[in-house]
Amino acid sequence: MKKRRNTCFVLASLFTLLLASNVVLAANAETSEVRLDQVQIQVQEYATQYIEKEYPFAKDQLMFVDYQENTFVKPNFYNIRYIRAIDGIRYPGNYINLDIDKTGKVVDKQILWDKNVQLPESEPVISVEEARAKFTEQLVPTFSQVFPEQLNKGEKKIGIYETVLSDNWQVDAVTGKVHGGMNQPALEQNTKMSSTNKEIVQPVDSAEKALKRASELAVIPTNALNPLIYQVVEGLNSNLSGPFWKVIWRKPIGTEYCSSSVEIQLSTGELTSFSNSCPLEGKHLIVEDEAKQISGDYLKKVLPQVASALTLYSIKESSLTLPTRMGDKAYLLIYTANLSGIYYGHVSIMIDIQSGEVISVNNSLKGTLPADIPQFDEPKLKSMLLKAYDVIPTYYTPPLNLINKKEDEIIQTNLVTITEDPVKPVLVYSLVRKASYNNYFLDAKDAVWRDFSTGKLFTVNQIESRK
Repeated sequence: MKKRRNTCFVLASLFTLLLASNVVLAANAETSEVRLDQVQIQVQEYATQYIEKEYPFAKDQLMFVDYQENTFVKPNFYNIRYIRAIDGIRYPGNYINLDIDKTGKVVDKQILWDKNVQLPESEPVISVEEARAKFTEQLVPTFSQVFPEQLNKGEKKIGIYETVLSDNWQVDAVTGKVHGGMNQPALEQNTKMSSTNKEIVQPVDSAEKALKRASELAVIPTNALNPLIYQVVEGLNSNLSGPFWKVIWRKPIGTEYCSSSVEIQLSTGELTSFSNSCPLEGKHLIVEDEAKQISGDYLKKVLPQVASALTLYSIKESSLTLPTRMGDKAYLLIYTANLSGIYYGHVSIMIDIQSGEVISVNNSLKGTLPADIPQFDEPKLKSMLLKAYDVIPTYYTPPLNLINKKEDEIIQTNLVTITEDPVKPVLVYSLVRKASYNNYFLDAKDAVWRDFSTGKLFTVNQIESRK
C-alpha cells in the first residue's frame, strides 16, 4: 500500500539527494510517495556522481546495465551495475558494480577497468547480416528441461524440453572466424562410465531405512553424536519432488561442531546431496586416476540407474575453505548427463586427496533419465531461437585472472582492478538475448514459446509487444 507525503517535501528530498553525497536515499521512508522509477533515477544519478569523483577516467564510457534493491539482507541496499562502452560499442570485460545503502554510503564495489585500451586499427569486414548468417550456419541447439512452477504443485515434477543456445559464441568482425560455444572438452570422450552395475535403489519410507541408506553413503565422523533424522519438503535439487530425508551426524570440536550431512529422496532412495566438514586421516595422497576410479565407483552405488549416462566433464584440484579443514586439498569432478544432445544436468563430487574419501556430492540431475530419447526439428528450432537474439558488435579480450594473492591458504580476490598496461581488444559480433524474451523458453517438442513460470503458450507477436 502506498504511503503519502506532501509534494513539496518529496521535491525537496530529491533536490537534496542530488546535491549532497551523504544524505539518505530515502525512497521508502515511512510516509513517502515516491515511485520505483524515481528511486532508480536517484540511485543511478548518485552512483554516476560517485564514479565521476572517484574514477573520472570512466565517467564518459558507462553503459547502465541493471538496478536492484536488495531487501534480503540487512541493512538493505541498492545495487547498480554498469559495463563499459567505447563509442557506443560494448566492452563487457570492463565494468563497475556499486552497492549503496540508504544513507548514501557505498558499502561494496566491484571494478575492473583498463586505462590503456588500444583499439584495433582494422575496420570490420564482416557486417551484422553476415555475422548472423555465420551464427545460423554454425550454431547447433542443445536441449535441457525446465520445470514451470505452476505445473509442479503435485508430487511428481513435470519437465518440458527446452531449446538452449549458448550465447558465448563470437564471430571475428575482421576474419569472420567463429569462436566459442559450450562444447564438451575432449576429456569427456574417453570417460563415459560403464553400465555393469544393475542395482536398483529402493524407496526409503521410514526413518530406520533412511539411517541405513545414509550410513552406506556418508563418512560418519568418529565419536559423533546421535544422528538427527527428519524430513523436508524441498531439497537441494529443485527439479526433484519431495519429501526428502535429512540425516546429520555432528561431532564436537572444542566449542564448535563439524558435521556429515546426507539428503535422500524418499520416493527413490537416491542421493541428492552429501557433505562432510569433519577432518579425515589418510595414509597417502591420491592422484587423479585414483580420484576418477573412486568417484566412478561411488556414483554407480548411489545413482545406479543413471550412472551409465554420466561422463566426466572436468577434474581439478582445489583447496578447502571450511573452518574445520582450512587448506586441505580435494579433487573436484563434474559428471554431466547428456543423451543425444539433451542436457539432463550434472553431478559434482569432491574427493579428499589425503584420505581418498568422498566428502561432497551435489546431484543436480533434472529428474529420471528417459528410456526413449525424443526427436526434435533442430533446424526449425534454431531458426525460431535466433529470433530471440540481437547480433551486436563487441570489443573482446580474454578475461583477466583476478585471483592475485593468498593469505593463510585462503584465495583473496581483488575487487578493484584498474590496469595501466596496454590492452588490445578485438572487435567481434556476439549474441545478446532480447530482453522481451527473458521470461520465456522455446518448447523443443511442440516448437512454441512458453512462459517460464506457468508453461502458458505465447506467440512471437505477444512476446515482442509486451513491455
